[in-house]
Amino acid sequence: MNSSATTWTPERKILLACAAAGNDESARAELCMLVARSPDWNGILTNAESHGVIPLLRARLDELCPADAVPAAVRRHLRRACLSSATQNLRMTGELLNILQALEEAGIEAVPFKGPALASQLFGNVAQRQFRDLDILVRPGQISAAIEVMLSRGYLKEFELTAVREAEYLRSEHALQFHSPSGEFIVEIHWNFGSRYQAFPLTAAAVWERLRVVSLQGRSIRALSNEDLCIYLCLHGAKHGWDRLEWICSLAQLMRTQPLDWPLLFRQAVESGALRALRLGLLLAKQICAVSFPATVASQLSADPIAASLASQVKERLLSSAESQQVPEIRRQAFYIRTRERLTDRARILLLYWFRIPHPHSRDWELFRLPDSLSFLYYLLRPLRLLGNHGLRLLQRQDSI
Repeated sequence: MNSSATTWTPERKILLACAAAGNDESARAELCMLVARSPDWNGILTNAESHGVIPLLRARLDELCPADAVPAAVRRHLRRACLSSATQNLRMTGELLNILQALEEAGIEAVPFKGPALASQLFGNVAQRQFRDLDILVRPGQISAAIEVMLSRGYLKEFELTAVREAEYLRSEHALQFHSPSGEFIVEIHWNFGSRYQAFPLTAAAVWERLRVVSLQGRSIRALSNEDLCIYLCLHGAKHGWDRLEWICSLAQLMRTQPLDWPLLFRQAVESGALRALRLGLLLAKQICAVSFPATVASQLSADPIAASLASQVKERLLSSAESQQVPEIRRQAFYIRTRERLTDRARILLLYWFRIPHPHSRDWELFRLPDSLSFLYYLLRPLRLLGNHGLRLLQRQDSI
């Protein structure tokens, strides 16, 4: 057992048992045993909400645990939370279909991914997965037209930029956020899957050639191929440090419910520089959700000790009482760099982390409001700001010793 296991709380163990119970008989037995010990239900519900697994928790408790083992108040809370989530999901699904219709009428090709599209593909029911926004991919040449469609529907852009800054933003970033007229949710219009600074291996140009058609609420929509979706979920998790249990559960559900061409999947990962991120995601699906793999895939997972080390880090953080604390930006970036196997990709990410034009919501933008004619100075100001922040943090750490 991991040496940190003694610090794992029963409440966190319950959530992990829920994640593994779909494939592991011992996890089912452990879940019932832990529930019978009168755990801290407030802590369980708080963690389930922060990790996006309220529907999973309710389903596992209803399926596997005796009715009297779970307090009636907890069951009522879960029932209300799931009803509220399902109602919101259905509203957002309807709005997604309306947006896709409007984009189609404007001659814009669009691919929804994550959100209700992912919930429907993996679970057959948009109510079975918690999500908070809508993500739609369009072709780069149709971004301006897509923006006009969103504005015509009453959506508000995340921020307003000058023409020069907007051109730079569209070159370097990958998505633009819009707030719904009601303010209830966000729609992200993507033209790529990651910013230039992330050296994101999965490019939109590649996936357009491999799309498929699926059904969402009786409507035919475009969708990523299963292999592209798998790689995307692994890269998305790696970029954010895999700090939500729901991301691992969704990846595991993809393995359980969708056919995957394993040789093609690994070939695409190797060609794009996403092999370690893929191995990390599959290791987490195996270790957290008890997913089993063919022997050829299992041998791939044991071939990368760095991926194994990263998986251990993720498991410790998911199970640690300190997990809820915000991970410093530089540590999150260091984790992401380690998920990339190619030296050129790691060097590019590191270089552009320090030297780049900032995102409009970044700390650099707040501290230094430069006119367009002086925007090149951000390449000098950003490293100075980062050195100041990280140097101050290091000094504070030394003072506390």
